[in-house]
Amino acid sequence: MNIIISGASGDLGRKVTACLLQTIAPAQLILLTRNPASLANEQAHGAQVRRASFDDAAALQLAMTGGDVLLLISTLSIGKRAQQHTTAINAAKAAGVRHIVYTSSCGIQPQTPSISGQEHYATEQVLQQSGLTFTILRNSWYADVVPQLLAPMAIAMGAFAASTGDGLVAPVAKADCARTAAAVLANPQRHANAIYEITGPQLYTFADLIAHCSTVSGKPIVYQQVSHDDKQAMFDAMGVSREYQEGMMNDTTNAWASDEMITYEMAIKQGFFAICSRHVEMITGSKAMTVAEVVEVHRSHWDK
Repeated sequence: MNIIISGASGDLGRKVTACLLQTIAPAQLILLTRNPASLANEQAHGAQVRRASFDDAAALQLAMTGGDVLLLISTLSIGKRAQQHTTAINAAKAAGVRHIVYTSSCGIQPQTPSISGQEHYATEQVLQQSGLTFTILRNSWYADVVPQLLAPMAIAMGAFAASTGDGLVAPVAKADCARTAAAVLANPQRHANAIYEITGPQLYTFADLIAHCSTVSGKPIVYQQVSHDDKQAMFDAMGVSREYQEGMMNDTTNAWASDEMITYEMAIKQGFFAICSRHVEMITGSKAMTVAEVVEVHRSHWDK
């Protein structure tokens, strides 16, 4: 069985690849990327590295030829993702792929205010109507964001503002998302037409998360609960672009568009992310990491 990984040069793609290489031969992997040079090491060890873009349907179909199961990692192009994902699903079907595993988002419903959530919902509909066997992995908010981005910012400023209200989220370690995806890819028949909520083991408010950051760091952090309009004004004052622009993720100071972030906070406040499952453990056989464990892994980002 040949496994295709789209976005294989991204962080999640690399983590899934590393997990799979513990149990399968490199030649069974077809790694798709817009920049093949970035996967030179994997290619040298026997993986099939192919250039592919979700904006080029014909080339994408050719790149997927010979694959049996596809890990469709959602793209970063907010506003274009639903169309890109549809192109990928159609290309996979035309190339003879039999099963697609899709990285969606937690709590997807048609009523979600989240821009990315709406795109994930649209993709899920296309996938379920494609005639292909599928598995949908609805990944929760990454717990890694807490020590890598949230904590350093909050510690530096001594404060953190959010418009999530008392909304709950069960942050999940990206490593757990990767090993869960790898387990599904290794035995896709077991997970045929399943939809999983991939979450951490506990629900938190943002106030809880900030309090944890303060306790672990030993630094006082004031949590500020603000309105969506106030949070938008903060983003505007910081110079954050409201709409996504291609390549934004390469700019660590302005990686996400504020419209996306605000609507994501709206979704949390309205309860769309208040989901906590044991699906990571059910699929992989071992428990999901806690936020505290993830913070310890990444403390070098802010523990000085």
